[in-house]
Amino acid sequence: MDDQLKYLQEQLAKDRKLWNELYNQERCETNPRRNLQLKQEIEQINQNMKDREKQIEQRKQELKAKENQLQNQGNSVEPSPPKPDVLPREKNSIININRYINVIIRPLVKRLLIGCISIGLLLAILVFQGRFYFSNTICPNRKNNSNINLSIVKSLSCGEKSLISGSILNDKSQGIEAYKNNDYPTAIKLLETVRNKEPNDPETLIYLNNARIEKEETQAYTIAVVVPISSNLYTSLQILRGVAQAQEKFLSEEKYQPKIGLKVLIADDANDVKEAQKIASILVEQKHILAVIGHYASDLTLKTRDIYEKGELVSVSPGSTSAELPRPNDHFFFRTIPSLERNTIAVVRYLESKKINKVAVFYNPSSNFSKSFLDKLKKNFSDFNIDIINELEEKEKEKDKYKYFHLFHLSNPFFKPSKAIKYANAKGVKAFVVIPDGGTTDYSLRNTFKLIKASPKDFVIVGANPLFTDETLLLGEDVIDRLVVTTPWIQTTVSQSNFANKAKELWQGREISPWAVTAYDAAEVLIQALFTNIKEKPTRLNLRDNLANPNFYAKGADETDIIKFENGNRKKEKVELAKIIKSKCSEFGYSFVPEEYQEQQIKQLESSCN
Repeated sequence: MDDQLKYLQEQLAKDRKLWNELYNQERCETNPRRNLQLKQEIEQINQNMKDREKQIEQRKQELKAKENQLQNQGNSVEPSPPKPDVLPREKNSIININRYINVIIRPLVKRLLIGCISIGLLLAILVFQGRFYFSNTICPNRKNNSNINLSIVKSLSCGEKSLISGSILNDKSQGIEAYKNNDYPTAIKLLETVRNKEPNDPETLIYLNNARIEKEETQAYTIAVVVPISSNLYTSLQILRGVAQAQEKFLSEEKYQPKIGLKVLIADDANDVKEAQKIASILVEQKHILAVIGHYASDLTLKTRDIYEKGELVSVSPGSTSAELPRPNDHFFFRTIPSLERNTIAVVRYLESKKINKVAVFYNPSSNFSKSFLDKLKKNFSDFNIDIINELEEKEKEKDKYKYFHLFHLSNPFFKPSKAIKYANAKGVKAFVVIPDGGTTDYSLRNTFKLIKASPKDFVIVGANPLFTDETLLLGEDVIDRLVVTTPWIQTTVSQSNFANKAKELWQGREISPWAVTAYDAAEVLIQALFTNIKEKPTRLNLRDNLANPNFYAKGADETDIIKFENGNRKKEKVELAKIIKSKCSEFGYSFVPEEYQEQQIKQLESSCN
């Protein structure tokens, strides 16, 4: 074996072993801070394994190419001319036949064989790079076509592979293998066992429901959910929980006759623009996929919307809030999360209530989401007479504006919070607005947490919705009574709803994030459009027409808030502001609650914990 290939495979095996060790520790860890640390280490090793796999595949291709090159060089040598025929005539015909076979036939067969191998290798490379697609090969429905091959792309699966690298219990690994081999009864039995062992894994529940559909050979429609598993596992799991809960709810209902199934394809875009575009291109080619839930980050949604538009494939985003979405000519984009306009108005009104008239804004200038948020803030700050010192500095020191302006860039790898705070203090600032991106860069969230921890205790800090995460809760005392965060939904506002009660049952008490809610709403919108309001067999076009119909509405997680769309945006959008309190109800020791909650309401909330 090639030494380099052997080394890479050995390192991959070591990474997998370490991943499993850390994963088992994380499952049993009760200390929230250590739990978060383990999650971060797991995500890093997860990325390392993906890099190793790519390197191994690349090395294999290099070795194969070298082998083919050597074979071609060997075949290009001209055969020596045959020696004069000096043998007896009776043996001449036999030897001539042998010579014909050796000189003509065998080289020809060899060249044909090498050509076939080369073509096969080329096709494999094209498939791997996402440049060549076989129509209707990903997540087929056995009822419609039992001879279709399984998934051909590594980052997509209906049950043929786990997209959470290394996170496989033995039963799950065997269940996935059974699904891949069309042994659905065995897959169901094994995946049900996994559900009992790890009830908070949404990937398992989705694969289990897909297997049940295949076992019954039920007619089914297919949707896809695209999440950033490789780079943002926390948010991805929340989105998958929302989609899995909607699928589970639909399949358990009896009102749809004849019974029709709903299959879910999971895709990992890694919060990477090129990967997202590759996945979008693949999905539009799969004509049986009727809609997509995704993408999470605005920057990816902006770069893929033309692909979905051209492929006439509906996408419903649970996380993209950019003001550039949707465009007037976007007919296939919808979102279940409030737009930036609503978010920024909530921020401005909160600052006004605190009598703040001057702020420093920290953002990522390379992120469309972050820039859009800042642009909307500028307009609203102007209306409410709130100054942004970043803008004042730019006007006052035109020649040296970048000397100070870069202090507020969260994407700067050399970001120094102390310098930014010192400068803001000198300008009389007592409030920060922080707008990290949605995890599309390496430093944005990390620098935001450094800034919050370093800020004076009397500073008011308002954050955009990417800060509604477990990591923020783990800042603990550094954020109590100081930080408020925008969010489309907060658990306490609908804690007694059917959605919340079912979520507790499915995920064994895990706290519900806003991304689980907006993803659940996105799935419910598609389900109700597919199965309730379309009389004929649904297509991509009539699904789009149904969603765009002014009379269309759907019920989501919040039973008091009907979901309707206007030009792709959710109507009557509701944005919450959340603050952080100490809480015995949370596994982290801290919880998000509505910003307006007073001490008595918080006590009642705490007393309701089991």
